[in-house]
Amino acid sequence: MNIQVTKFTTYLAFFFGAIQAQAFEPKSNFSVNLERVRYCQNFWCTQQYTQPEYQVWDQEGVSKTHQLYTQIARIQQPMREDVRNLVFIAAGQQPPGYGSESSVTGQEDNYKKDCGVSKGSCSRSVDGRSLARQVLDSEYFPADDTFFAVAFDTQFNYMVSSSEKSRMERAYLNWLKSKAYASNLETIYLAGSSRGGCLAMRLAKALRDDPAFRKIRTIVHSFDGVCKWDQNEMGVTSSFFRSPVNSNYLSYYTDLDVQFPYKDNLYIRQLAGGDEVIEFTGVHSFVYAATDINLGWYAQQWVNLNHITIDRDMTPTVRDLTVVPFLQHLDDIF
Repeated sequence: MNIQVTKFTTYLAFFFGAIQAQAFEPKSNFSVNLERVRYCQNFWCTQQYTQPEYQVWDQEGVSKTHQLYTQIARIQQPMREDVRNLVFIAAGQQPPGYGSESSVTGQEDNYKKDCGVSKGSCSRSVDGRSLARQVLDSEYFPADDTFFAVAFDTQFNYMVSSSEKSRMERAYLNWLKSKAYASNLETIYLAGSSRGGCLAMRLAKALRDDPAFRKIRTIVHSFDGVCKWDQNEMGVTSSFFRSPVNSNYLSYYTDLDVQFPYKDNLYIRQLAGGDEVIEFTGVHSFVYAATDINLGWYAQQWVNLNHITIDRDMTPTVRDLTVVPFLQHLDDIF
């Protein structure tokens, strides 16, 4: 009897594991309408226009230049009174040129080509292997009650001043708050890689500091998130931990226990690489602990991958170390 039970249990584990693995398999690509917060209305860009959807960027005093280069896609937008879930996913800082791919948002390489500052919007594709595509396909965020947006270029860049970052944070925060009534919300899901991971974490902290949003289930996924230690951004300090899986890598320390005093219904997961983002700059990701940990409200895992690989690579072996564990984390929470 015990042998039969063991065999049956093993079969169930294999069966449900196979179903789950299949659920995490890449989906089809899909198109989105990528919008600029602000765009040029003439050739010389002497006339500019902030789109009505993004007026809060103007209201918060975000610079016109940063508005021009901020690109966001609203994938799902039910009526405000129907929204039960808020989803916002942000790519990392974009290099000069036509833009880079992201395993988190699913944007493709060169997505900015033929989509310059004179265009208010462009049709673009989201990769079916990405976190965003997978989350969109999940059962947890139905189209009829989920506001879902991805930022291909947040302009929340590393070298931006502290004051401008604060203005940007308020713009994103108030824009997201305008999409739902706190009393109706069930889940807030924020995710990002590199600088997008820092933005996701800052938005989560700001929401947690607001009593109206404090008790809502909040999930934060950071892919080697990067905050600027010499601005004390998100409490990040110059102290650091060496990666336990690669001593050449390090991540700066921040006390997330202090940053998030309200932990009820909070689920943060950080993937840490620790590679120097740009050589000889001293720019690295942030962490809370020296080793892999799971505190319930906070989980952290180190991986021996460089920063660009974490941010962009969607090959199966890398995806199994980056995107898939976050999808598993979502499954565990729900």
